[in-house]
Amino acid sequence: MKLPPLPVEDIRDIRGPIVIPPWWRWPLAVAVAALLAFAIVLVVRWWRARAKTLTPLEKALAALARAEALAREGRSHEWADVVAETLRGALAARLGTEMLPQTTAELTRGAFMQTPLAADLDSRQVIELLETCDLARFAKARVEAEGLLASTAVARELTHKLFAPAPPAPPAPAPQPHMVTS
Repeated sequence: MKLPPLPVEDIRDIRGPIVIPPWWRWPLAVAVAALLAFAIVLVVRWWRARAKTLTPLEKALAALARAEALAREGRSHEWADVVAETLRGALAARLGTEMLPQTTAELTRGAFMQTPLAADLDSRQVIELLETCDLARFAKARVEAEGLLASTAVARELTHKLFAPAPPAPPAPAPQPHMVTS
């Protein structure tokens, strides 16, 4: 018996092995990317923590510089928010009490007016500045840029006075020795 000839199309050449990438490459790439992201987060946190912390006076002066920029733009409502918050924060820091929630009227009748600081600061000037801020904030009064700039200068002066070191307490009188007379 004779076999029929094989067709030529059925004969194929032997191919080399198919390259299958190792299974661990993708999980390794994901792990390296996650570690890199974690390292970046740590570096950013370290960089921010390394930044200089501002003193309360420096923070207040920076806020007043922002208020001055708002005043130059004529944005009286935003100016009033910044100036009132800064001045009330400075009062709270100096007096050691939380003055921020008090209204200007409560501040006028409250503990601030009875402190020696009120006399040192010219408390009427403080109250007038806070009233100007209240008008711009709540009554939506429009204050001209020149007035805002002048009030910002007053606020800066008051802030410097508020953060100045407190004067030392007067020394207690020395006790008098008791003299015995015979």
